[in-house]
Amino acid sequence: MKKYYSLEFLRFLSSMSVLIYHYRHFYSPLNILSADEFNIVKDSLPFSRLLGIIYEYGFYGVHIFYVISGFVFAHVYLKIREHTSFKEFSVNRLSRLYPLHFATLVIVALLQLAFFANYENFQFDYIIDFYHFFLQIFFISSWGFEAGHSFNGPIWSVSVEMGIYLVFFILINLIKKYELKFIILINILLVIADKTGISSLFLDCARLFFSGVLIYYLILSKQNFIITFSVSLILLFFSFVGNFKTFLFCPALILFFLSFENFITKNEIKNKCITFGNWTYALYLLHVPFQLMIILIIEKFFNFTNIYDNYLFFIFYFILLFVVSNLVFNFYEKPLNRIFRKLFLK
Repeated sequence: MKKYYSLEFLRFLSSMSVLIYHYRHFYSPLNILSADEFNIVKDSLPFSRLLGIIYEYGFYGVHIFYVISGFVFAHVYLKIREHTSFKEFSVNRLSRLYPLHFATLVIVALLQLAFFANYENFQFDYIIDFYHFFLQIFFISSWGFEAGHSFNGPIWSVSVEMGIYLVFFILINLIKKYELKFIILINILLVIADKTGISSLFLDCARLFFSGVLIYYLILSKQNFIITFSVSLILLFFSFVGNFKTFLFCPALILFFLSFENFITKNEIKNKCITFGNWTYALYLLHVPFQLMIILIIEKFFNFTNIYDNYLFFIFYFILLFVVSNLVFNFYEKPLNRIFRKLFLK
């Protein structure tokens, strides 16, 4: 199956932007044990001159995930696999996403209980209770039943994505039949819904996802560097004219990276892009439990002052995350993915 190496690398960069944005978890008010407030010290954070805009707006990396997912799903399920049963579709998705979700959910629950036992409060302003644990177990923690982000907070985006996957599968035959016309119609309807005030988190994320499907059809018909690159630059320019336009910026960024796809020819670079892409899910789900663990260890066993402002700590934190994510992907995610597929897809 054809890999889009440029998008694998962009997935990694997007996850990194979220991780850098969530570096604020080390500071108050999110870290209940910190005396330094993020909004006061943000200009003195490690590499703030270089990464300042990401510390502030790195959450847009999640928006980019949705567009990439739409593009990849279009490639896999509208071109490569002509016939996919609901069982196969569900098993493929859950076997890829659920094992690490469940593991990090349990780890975060235990760590938050340790914080409560020691400091009579939970960290990061995430809801910790049995009801939201139940929602997390069934991957519906952001389907409208919740009172806010809970446990491993970043999983909200994956929960919403699971719902969008379901809608995509329901519509898959219509998409295959009418192709570009139907995808344009879906995108128009989602834009109209937003402009008329019928907006929600789910619809916003669905709009990003189906813009990725739209890009796939456009790339499939006009895969030309000059056209793709030029259109991406024009769209990027207009996304910053006036108010920032997320729904223009994210698809434009995907187009920009895709315009360089045919220039990635060396196997060494391809393998690096795939490796970085493989780390993405682990990086995204592991960084919150990682932060909880670090804060707890430092508070319990060390007396460091302003440790999170330290450049060496920042570098060490991310290197350790990369190492652990690589191990988790190769020795936990990938093996369990294979086991579940063999077990349920005989």
